[in-house]
Amino acid sequence: MSTTAIQAGSSTRGAGTLASSSDSITVRRGDTLSAIAERHGVSLQALLEANPQIRNPDRIFVGDRIELPAAERSVTVQRGDTLAGIAARFGVALDALIAANPQLRDPDLIFPGELLRLPSAAAPAAPAGAPAPRPDAAGRIAPGRLPDTAGLTEGQRFELYAAQVQQHGDAAVQADLAAGRRVILALRNDTDTRINTGRGAYDDRMVVLWRDASGQGHAVELRANTEPSGQYEPGGPYTRRAIGGDYNGDGRGDQGRLADGTYAFTRGSFLGARALLAGNDQVTERDTNHNGRFDDGVRTARGSYGMHIHIGGQGNTGSAGCLTLPPAEHARLFEALGSQNTVRAVVLNTARLEAPAAAAEPAPAPAATTTGSRTLTEADWQRAAQTLGVDVATIKAVAEVEASRSGFLADGRPKILFEAHQFSERTGGRFDRSHPGISSPRWNRDLYVGGAGEHTRLAEALALDPTAALESASWGRFQIMGFNHEAAGFANVEDFVADMRQGEGRQLDAFVNFIRADATMHRALQAHDWAGFAERYNGERYAENQYDTRLAEAYRRHAH
Repeated sequence: MSTTAIQAGSSTRGAGTLASSSDSITVRRGDTLSAIAERHGVSLQALLEANPQIRNPDRIFVGDRIELPAAERSVTVQRGDTLAGIAARFGVALDALIAANPQLRDPDLIFPGELLRLPSAAAPAAPAGAPAPRPDAAGRIAPGRLPDTAGLTEGQRFELYAAQVQQHGDAAVQADLAAGRRVILALRNDTDTRINTGRGAYDDRMVVLWRDASGQGHAVELRANTEPSGQYEPGGPYTRRAIGGDYNGDGRGDQGRLADGTYAFTRGSFLGARALLAGNDQVTERDTNHNGRFDDGVRTARGSYGMHIHIGGQGNTGSAGCLTLPPAEHARLFEALGSQNTVRAVVLNTARLEAPAAAAEPAPAPAATTTGSRTLTEADWQRAAQTLGVDVATIKAVAEVEASRSGFLADGRPKILFEAHQFSERTGGRFDRSHPGISSPRWNRDLYVGGAGEHTRLAEALALDPTAALESASWGRFQIMGFNHEAAGFANVEDFVADMRQGEGRQLDAFVNFIRADATMHRALQAHDWAGFAERYNGERYAENQYDTRLAEAYRRHAH
């Protein structure tokens, strides 16, 4: 059993001229991906995700065809630009352009380097006196990308972002927001730390939120970065200064970033400028496999890591793990904070974004039995806990570590992780040479792609040996391997997979059966012997991914 990697989010923030989703270009002598991205008004990360054939962002060749992704409609202000001129250049109405950029205090005063949103079209004016439309959160918020807030009023943007604080922040930050204090929401797009030759990218978003004394909501959106840059990666291809402790004992330092969660910061000074200095409540993710991404599931929590919120450079994020902003946005951050001395911030990966519950369709009333429920209810958790003789926090801890928040992807398919070494074992290694991405004689972490990409790997294996393929993947909220189908209560793996596709209720039932089938594992779970449990549940190499530590941390969170 293994954790399911979070699918990396994409950044669609663009600058300069706009690109059509159907366009492609041919690499010319002297081209770099960064230059192509800038030339065509798309982010480097979006360009990479539109071209999965590119293995190394720093190696492209004359004559290569590069697909251009559709960019978020935005433009960077150049010297001499005016709003009227930009509106005319891009064929949008001036009033629509102003409405799409509520951060502008004076439409006649814009500055080079500012990023302006371009409205998708000139929207018809609302009748005089008509109420402002409610934001369509279901359409504007989607996992894996930054929310689309173009054309919303500031109050609407506040409601949209405040819903994420309520859903993902802790009780303290929710209380701050309710009391009218400023809070920060930092939205992260997963980005390779080696992007921009190790200088990082401001492809994330930081939002300062508060309600004033009259009850009016405010939301100040800022371009930001929430990840380290490769220039500080120990032993990396762009290292200028190595920063990072060795957390897995392989003799090489590991880059870190703040894990999703709520953190406290206090005003201070860093790098000769105003900064928000970290408290001692930080939990970090570590790049222990040294691939420039945080896909290894390694978390550490000892406090006082010193990951602050501070100023970065114009074209260099200057982050070794801190949250950073370009100079103009850094100034706007402190302007938005006013005189407030301490602030809580919610760090949230865009892959976990959710439409506010109020915007969702009401769920049907649960039946007497919730075995087949698509999403687990408290009754489900209680039922399983009673059957296993444990408290609910114990089962929730396992679920969090294995597949946080859901057993399904956004497209409705169950979360899986395809294990190439298991497929190789079950097929006698006959596909190791012809299909090395899905069949390997040894476990290889680098073969994982995460998210929906795991289903692509599974489909490739299904064409070769369907039964072996299904048995070689871990499934659902509790990531039970297909080859454990009998212990989970199924005569064959096909029936097991069919139930895993039905709902989290079925996934939970399989978990209960699986635990009860192994008395040693069951006793370890009841005793909260996390090392003993992880050894049986995750395998002998459980310590490499710190399953026991992560289970213990998750249990402490759910038990309090």
